[in-house]
Amino acid sequence: MKKLSIVVLLILALVIISVSCRPTDTTAKIEELEAKISELEEEKKTEQAETSNIKDGEEISSEETAEEDLKQFSLDIVGSYYNPGYTGKVHVAGDYAYIGGQGLNIIDITDKAKPVMIGNSTTSGWVADFHVEENYVYLPFEEWSESGNKAEIGLQIIDVTDKTNQVVVGAFESEGNIEQISVVDNYIYAVSTVWEEKEENIFNLVKSSIKIIDATDKANIVEIKEIDRGQSGINSIYSAGNYLYIFEGGSFVILDITDRENPQNKGSLMTSGWAQNFCIEGDFAYLPSGNSLQIIDITDKSNPVLVGGAFAIGDVSDVSVFGDYSFITYIIRNENGTPKESGVQVIDITDKSTPKVVANIIIPGEAMGIFAEGDYVYVGAGPVGLQILSLYAE
Repeated sequence: MKKLSIVVLLILALVIISVSCRPTDTTAKIEELEAKISELEEEKKTEQAETSNIKDGEEISSEETAEEDLKQFSLDIVGSYYNPGYTGKVHVAGDYAYIGGQGLNIIDITDKAKPVMIGNSTTSGWVADFHVEENYVYLPFEEWSESGNKAEIGLQIIDVTDKTNQVVVGAFESEGNIEQISVVDNYIYAVSTVWEEKEENIFNLVKSSIKIIDATDKANIVEIKEIDRGQSGINSIYSAGNYLYIFEGGSFVILDITDRENPQNKGSLMTSGWAQNFCIEGDFAYLPSGNSLQIIDITDKSNPVLVGGAFAIGDVSDVSVFGDYSFITYIIRNENGTPKESGVQVIDITDKSTPKVVANIIIPGEAMGIFAEGDYVYVGAGPVGLQILSLYAE
């Protein structure tokens, strides 16, 4: 189009010269047209420069191309916070990290190199799981007596509007342990287990169930139904949209919860190994299974299909997905079960059928919970607390 414009201007110049009666007018016109032609040629050069980065039909700016070339994984621990007790699950929202341990702790991570605890819950028991939703945290809890016996178990709802002053606004007592929870709208789906002591410090599972709790009124949360899942044991639970996903007895199970109070079995898939945690991202489930990460296509909820997997250095304890990568924590144990190494691995999941490990780093303590967001990964590292990792070199 630019070439055509230049040709037209040259023809026009000749016409003007031929009909002009005054030499001075002719000279002025030619100079004006030469200036215009120069301007069009400069525009053409700019256009060529802008289109030089077009690849496969998609426009990529020079800055984006340079940034992509420079972004190489270079995992590094840039900050840490020692948390009394044992840190497992981690959840990040904005400039705050929520971590379990001796109660629920809220850490200000504005400065990644110097995380600071600004709030702590009052529960005296260990916090293994919780759910953060806007200004509320749903928290299974255990209270212990001075003699070392369980005095109370159940679920709390904590208002964390003021991060420095957590307020318990509702509580629910349970006869069984609340192991894990997931929240959809104002309904809490809680994994409850009842154990019987056969011998000293030896317990057998009596019942495993899912409690459905209505938390519409935060100050008056009420159990509306309990679904008995037998003695197979539910290891993990996760909700997304109108579906509830659980891992129990070696099976990945999908429940339809369109009717929040009446879950219906939808589909299932037998898997190998044991999964304490898993996550759902889009149409795929990412399920730790022993020393591997399994990827399950859940597009057809009635027929989930295993489509790919990747082996880890050790047993996978947790997984988080961000963008085209999954991030896993792993632990290698001695014969007696004592951890001898733990860390984080990054897996490229662009091709779900052939995920590839692309980076790893050893983490002190026991790398358990993990949360990935942006250029950082947050790890609950057991006895050493919270570890903050940068993904790319500065």
